[in-house]
Amino acid sequence: MTTNIEQTPDIKLSIKQTFGIDSDMEVDAFSKSSEYVPEIDKNYKLENSINWEIAIVKEIDQFQTKIETVDKLSGLIKYNEISWTKKEFEDLLKVGDLIYVKKVKDNFYSLKQLPKINGGIVVMDPYTGRVLALSGGFSFKSSEFNRATQALRQPGSAFKPFVYALALENKYTPSSLVLDAPLVLDQGVDLKKWKPENYGKKFYGPSTLRTGIEKSRNLMTVRIAQELGIDKIINFSKKLNIYENPDELMSVSLGSAETTLLKITSAYCSFLNGGKLVNPILIDRIQDSEGKTIFNNEKRYCENCDLISYDGTSNPIINNKYQQIFSPQTAYQITSMLKGVIERGTGKGLRDLKLELAGKTGTTNKNTDTWFIGFTSNLVVGVYIGYDNPGSLGKFETGSKTAMPVFKEFIKKTANTFNARPFKVADNINMMVIDAKTGKKANPKTKLAIIESFKKNDNKLDNISNNFDSRLNTTNILKFY
Repeated sequence: MTTNIEQTPDIKLSIKQTFGIDSDMEVDAFSKSSEYVPEIDKNYKLENSINWEIAIVKEIDQFQTKIETVDKLSGLIKYNEISWTKKEFEDLLKVGDLIYVKKVKDNFYSLKQLPKINGGIVVMDPYTGRVLALSGGFSFKSSEFNRATQALRQPGSAFKPFVYALALENKYTPSSLVLDAPLVLDQGVDLKKWKPENYGKKFYGPSTLRTGIEKSRNLMTVRIAQELGIDKIINFSKKLNIYENPDELMSVSLGSAETTLLKITSAYCSFLNGGKLVNPILIDRIQDSEGKTIFNNEKRYCENCDLISYDGTSNPIINNKYQQIFSPQTAYQITSMLKGVIERGTGKGLRDLKLELAGKTGTTNKNTDTWFIGFTSNLVVGVYIGYDNPGSLGKFETGSKTAMPVFKEFIKKTANTFNARPFKVADNINMMVIDAKTGKKANPKTKLAIIESFKKNDNKLDNISNNFDSRLNTTNILKFY
């Protein structure tokens, strides 16, 4: 896992400090002794999958450093391989220092360091809940803390799709207009007023629900939460097992309550599987020594398998016992909107993959935690990046810059146009070409037309009306003025 974040190099694992050796001569003697390699491996060796080696610094000059690995192989580190540190060799290293290196080619190596920033990734099957892959950090040998299952962090904007899903369940449509303008809220007696802001501190006026999620507009989300009621949002998040007992604060709609990467990735599975709740499954089943199943996590069952002959023409019907949290129509509408995040919004850095993708970025206050939860038609992938002791990653380090590249690298290696197929449209969904900016029915003057999805029971005359006032919530205008 790599990031583009500038870090202060902390790579000096000195033999002198580690083993209590005083002089350079003793260092050289120790490096040739039989105790050298076992002690080094015991203290510093990482997993073989990382493909790093431990080396001792032998000689330093201005443009290169001579090293020797624990396997007694000599090598060189060229100046260009330390350019990322923005320092000179003599400022970084001393003879006798132990360092991590990675072979580039032949006897040339690049300098490496243990990252201060860490993270996790979870890959799930959205239809069964099976956890297909999970990594809780850079190296288990350097830290056994699992950031995918144990780290409680604020999801930030990665929580917003659930607010919008609840809105769609409560008579909103993707083209409903919500006011994006300044908002000040009371937080209670003796507490300062809360003034949420958009990233970039700009306001864009009345915008469609789709635009709100594509551009990750905070003010629109808070206004929707006001209209729905924070109690509904809290209960909805509990049903999806995102939160357990969060405080009933309006900021929860912006992802201020804490959860784990595994929990929120599991909740995103509901957008793909038609609004059903799946629990993460790490163990499929357990059998005893005689092959008898004593534990089974399978929640699906074949309804008519006993009645079907192996050479017949009938197909088995596979049903499941998953709880329905929201409608399949809402699930598809949110999937379509999250696909728009990739096409026009904060996830547009994935467009060059030319795959059917959907997802949402997440960034918390002061860029402390960054997220990207994305999916293809058969995989859901969640990524979290942050410090173990929460702190700012940097002024411009957002979910799209730090977490999304990890998702992109994973998808490059696992998905293609065959298994990343178009998302399945739910029953009772109508498609209509609309103006992406206004939400009105498209006309010859429309600059950006998109295909929008509506539920069949939506009154399209109201939702795609040329009458602006019929789609703008007047309560929000009164609150603004």
